[in-house]
Amino acid sequence: MVRRIRAQDVWLAMVALGALAILAVLPIAFDAASGWGATLAGGDAGPAATVTLLVASGWVFVLAMGVVAGVGSYGEIDEPAGMLTIRPPKDVAGGLLLMNAVGYVPYVAIPFGVGFAGLAVGAGTPLVLVGGAGATVALLASAMAIGYPTGLALKGVIRRSKWLSRLKPVIGAVVVVAYFWVSFAGHLPAVVDALSPVLRGPPLAWLGDLALVTTPGAGASLVGAAAALGLAVAVVPVGVLATVRAAEFAWFADDQRDTADETEPGPESASVAGRPAPVTGSSRLGDVLGLVCRRQGTVGVAATTLVRAYRAPLQLLFAAVPLLFALPMVEGALATGTVPSYAPWFAMLYGAWAAGVAAPLNLLGNQGATLPGLLTSRASGREVVHGHVLAAVAPVAPAVAVLTGVAARASGRSTGEAVGFAALALVVVAAGAVVAAAIGARFPRFDGIDVTADRTATPPSKAAFALYSILATLGVSAAGVLSDELYRLVIHSLLAPRLPFGLSLSVAGLERVALGVAVVLAAAVPAAYLLAVRRVSGYHVE
Repeated sequence: MVRRIRAQDVWLAMVALGALAILAVLPIAFDAASGWGATLAGGDAGPAATVTLLVASGWVFVLAMGVVAGVGSYGEIDEPAGMLTIRPPKDVAGGLLLMNAVGYVPYVAIPFGVGFAGLAVGAGTPLVLVGGAGATVALLASAMAIGYPTGLALKGVIRRSKWLSRLKPVIGAVVVVAYFWVSFAGHLPAVVDALSPVLRGPPLAWLGDLALVTTPGAGASLVGAAAALGLAVAVVPVGVLATVRAAEFAWFADDQRDTADETEPGPESASVAGRPAPVTGSSRLGDVLGLVCRRQGTVGVAATTLVRAYRAPLQLLFAAVPLLFALPMVEGALATGTVPSYAPWFAMLYGAWAAGVAAPLNLLGNQGATLPGLLTSRASGREVVHGHVLAAVAPVAPAVAVLTGVAARASGRSTGEAVGFAALALVVVAAGAVVAAAIGARFPRFDGIDVTADRTATPPSKAAFALYSILATLGVSAAGVLSDELYRLVIHSLLAPRLPFGLSLSVAGLERVALGVAVVLAAAVPAAYLLAVRRVSGYHVE
């Protein structure tokens, strides 16, 4: 596990950020727990209910993480053919269960250790740590023993179901969005409150009794503490046996796929013997794309890009990150029933940026091992660029136009203005995809990074990310200043006081600057198109 994690750049970065947040919260938790300990020692058992709720919530958290680990990458074997030949499945499954349980020890032991240490200081006795340690071990062991085999069983069900296998990317996206929605939009207390009847009742409440059984004044039930300890002891062997059976169910399943229509279309299918040929594989997708494009090479590249994005949605993770910053805006709109005036511009900017990042911004690096086949196929550089732009614009531009128009109407603008916003969004997304193709062709990235234990993705290069983000922001901001008086005033109020060297800028001057930026960027679109085509056409693999 350590060897695999050391190479996971994204995972390590997220762990580092999470560790900083936890370190900032730990002193606060210690002080609060110390106060609770003093209250309990004084004869007031009120804080006991809160401690029980927190312990039960920790059990649910470990259970959920166990399910995710089992159904995800930590339910897989590095080299299944060799490993399952050398060792029986029960040894491998048991080792993975133990590895996952040990892996979550820091996430449980550190916060609970600090909390129970605070209780002990407040109560004035180290005996508090005995009950806390027992509850922590019982919590981790029992939750993982239930959650991990459940995840493995779900993995087997998905692998054996053709329908679920095809929906796996969608299900994963829904789970990720739900997780971030709960975590970043402040819904976690509401979720805990909704689960409160289950968390405060047996058997989860018995974990609270076990945690507080050695705390003076907590009024914990000795019978409940014994029941929690006994259940944990009973659940662990049952969970180990269930893990072995679920692992066999998951690992020895044949993936269900649609062999009739899931062959990836590619540019090599663009022509056979010099004559146009129908796109192979997903014929329905090819037919739809063929409605807006006649060249089979372009359709093949676009269809391949879309199928690859569907089958490997982790590649889209980098385009989804800015949505985290939109959660407060969405939450505020739902809570107040009003949409901020900048919402349509945010939707337009994010749509143009996401369309570029999703495919064109690394149109060469995204090919992976198929790059030589793409470059030697009959699809020309023009068709490769057209295909990537089409793959980005076809699904994204209509959605962004609708979202921008709805946001404009909901923010108090007229119907005519909302239609204008939607039309402008179409233009901005299409132009952004072309510019992204040029930047991606000029600054490709071919080395991938580890996103999960056995999943890699190839994001655009840092230079491409930075340059395209700046140009997209400048383009949308210039359009906003020229077409929206409110946006113009807001931008002026933000820029005017922050200009260096004593410079001043009037509203009229801001309009002139925005007009100049818009003209330059508009002229840059055809130049970017020519650069992208020339770069792809002249690219060679040594």
